[in-house]
Amino acid sequence: MGKLKEVLAFVNNKGGVGKTTTVQSVAAGILRLNKKAKVLCIDLDPQGNMSFLMGWEKVKADYSPALTVADALRDGSNNSLPVYKKSDRWYYVPASSLLNSIDPDLHRQMQSKLVLCQLFGNEFTDMSGDFNEGPRWISEAFDYVLIDCAPSLSELTYNALGASTGVIIPVQLEGLSVSGIGKILKACKDVRKMLNPDLEVRGLLLAMADERTNMTKDMVKYLRDTYDEIVFDTRIRRCVKVAEAQLQLRNIFEYAPYCTAGIDYEAFVKELKKTYKA
Repeated sequence: MGKLKEVLAFVNNKGGVGKTTTVQSVAAGILRLNKKAKVLCIDLDPQGNMSFLMGWEKVKADYSPALTVADALRDGSNNSLPVYKKSDRWYYVPASSLLNSIDPDLHRQMQSKLVLCQLFGNEFTDMSGDFNEGPRWISEAFDYVLIDCAPSLSELTYNALGASTGVIIPVQLEGLSVSGIGKILKACKDVRKMLNPDLEVRGLLLAMADERTNMTKDMVKYLRDTYDEIVFDTRIRRCVKVAEAQLQLRNIFEYAPYCTAGIDYEAFVKELKKTYKA
């Protein structure tokens, strides 16, 4: 695998569970705790929230063409992922609304659920010029790849699972956010059996927790009773500083590292490190 330690897919077929926030915060946390690491974030959600947080809307006019992950997936194994620079050691592959209609393009290709995995084997397109003298393969250029998946078990999500070594399932401790966990776990089991034997479920991350409410306490108990072995010990407490930071296109460690969410996400990154297989 070269220097690449982990490819982590963040998956939940429910929206609004803190998935994109978790990807951003985990990436920033890795960079905060490991001063030599390079992280690549891939946005596979047509809504493009991760891309927005990376600053894509501000910089895409500077590129012609402004290539996205959709362009790479359309041509599959004959193309390359366009990698842009966010900041020192932090890179990303942006999404576009074209992902809404990408499934037919994927189905036309052999092994339609492994197109992203095949792209990992190609040289990527260095949009920033940072890799003129270095390797241009994902496995050699980056230590961690984090994939922000769409809130569905679509062909795109299966591509993320096919390319990943680990899956993290963010779960909002409210309402119906836990109802799809079984389907996600079954999808992971199917992918591991048919496509990617290296895929492992790293765990459920309980997010947006309000420890004062009975609902949170009841849902934590239910999840631990049902999925105990794969529930992370760390819980992410609800914190207004997260939204404030994102309004400024900043991550929680830049904006308020010692708020409850900053403390929790740092603890989670440390706990997550214990699950690494590389």
